[in-house]
Amino acid sequence: GELQKICDTILGLLDGNLISKASSGESKVFYQKMKADYYRYIAEFTTDQKKTNAANSAEAAYADAASVAEKDLAVTHPIRLGLALNY
Repeated sequence: GELQKICDTILGLLDGNLISKASSGESKVFYQKMKADYYRYIAEFTTDQKKTNAANSAEAAYADAASVAEKDLAVTHPIRLGLALNY
């Protein structure tokens, strides 16, 4: 319903504009983490294959964010710490 529509809109903005235009490691990690978080939200309110697909997409986005974070952000960086708590 409505929550799915909101999440899809945000994911569309992230995939269509924000992630591809992110220039710094900090912004890339921030947006990838946000993408993963929204897929995780979808996994929490869906069932069956939709739940599995959302969980897999969240895992992939968290992994992408972690890869950039390990390379570009200090271990004490707040965004990297937030990623570690959610991943």
